[in-house]
Amino acid sequence: MLTVVRCLYRPGGAEARLHIRDAHVEYMIANRNVLEQGGALLAADGTVEGMFLILRHDSREAVEAFLTDEPYSRAGLFATTTIETFDRFVPHADPRFLDKLLVAARDWIARNCKPLRADG
Repeated sequence: MLTVVRCLYRPGGAEARLHIRDAHVEYMIANRNVLEQGGALLAADGTVEGMFLILRHDSREAVEAFLTDEPYSRAGLFATTTIETFDRFVPHADPRFLDKLLVAARDWIARNCKPLRADG
């Protein structure tokens, strides 16, 4: 299962992370088998405001355990953390997935929606 993790730093957290960044990077290397994507979340002015990860795990509990052991989390650097399951459509293992999805959507609409009248 793919999981999206979004962590936003507490005030001063972005700066404090620099003191333990080596431990964070080491943790990411040790867990690269579950990392699909990851990186810094940036504010409009380019300052770092958080961390974004897409993880591959078997359960939400495994994601929570990953985050419990993650150095920035252990150090209390985040004000908020969200965890959401992600159903990836693009890229997809089936190159025709979106085409099939379009056909299914149009079929559902044809069966379940009344046509819109042109006169409003």
